[in-house]
Amino acid sequence: MKEGKTMKHLINADFKKISFLTSHRNYLIVLSLLSISFGLIFLFTLGVTQGKDLTELPAMEVIDISLLGMDVAAIMLIIFSATFISKEFSHDAIHTSLAITPLRQKFYLSKILFIMILSLIISITLTLIIFGLDQLVLLTNNMRTVSLNDQVLLSKLFGTVILPLFYSLLSAAGTFYFRSAAGGIIFAIGVMFLPALMKLFPASFSDMVLMLLPEKSLHTLTEMSTVTFNGQLMSAILILLSWILISNILGLWKLKKADF
Repeated sequence: MKEGKTMKHLINADFKKISFLTSHRNYLIVLSLLSISFGLIFLFTLGVTQGKDLTELPAMEVIDISLLGMDVAAIMLIIFSATFISKEFSHDAIHTSLAITPLRQKFYLSKILFIMILSLIISITLTLIIFGLDQLVLLTNNMRTVSLNDQVLLSKLFGTVILPLFYSLLSAAGTFYFRSAAGGIIFAIGVMFLPALMKLFPASFSDMVLMLLPEKSLHTLTEMSTVTFNGQLMSAILILLSWILISNILGLWKLKKADF
């Protein structure tokens, strides 16, 4: 019970840092505005980018395009997670933190849980805002809207929420492992863009590697036709959990090994 309360206090303390530190607060505001703005820009520049009129598209495709704005949120959360955690490794900060929480495992877990909760809140909020704006755009153009009861839509929104959450956790784990913001950012963004590089290799090699990378699994979550636990979905979930688990085991191991 006491450990649970300590963990809660540590997470609350990190949330207070965001509310009190202007730089963190402003960064998250800019993150939100850019994600929404890019989603709308992608939508309203279809005539230039694809030579299509908005009214020619099915409602689900309109939602697909605007949700690309969440890629911006994912990249910016990667940067935020890495910079937030890396500040703990300054000489004074790490000694103060470990004096308050001598158990390094608890200290590590509190940071990961904070990043997870924050990313989840931001991802859900932005996804719903973008979806709401999509509905408004569809209504304005006299197009059919999509109900939240639609299972295809729900799976798409679920996968969209998981994307920033997944990469922000990778960024946090990478920062602990490399003990630098640059290391965490490069690790997470490298994993994000590695599939594009792999596609340059012969299919016999690239297909095998791509199966183990998270991009295909994240795509599976967003493209489910029904929310049911089939073999493909279970495989996707296991691959994503493996990436999170292994990266965090290595991050915790490096933290325990470090001599501050």
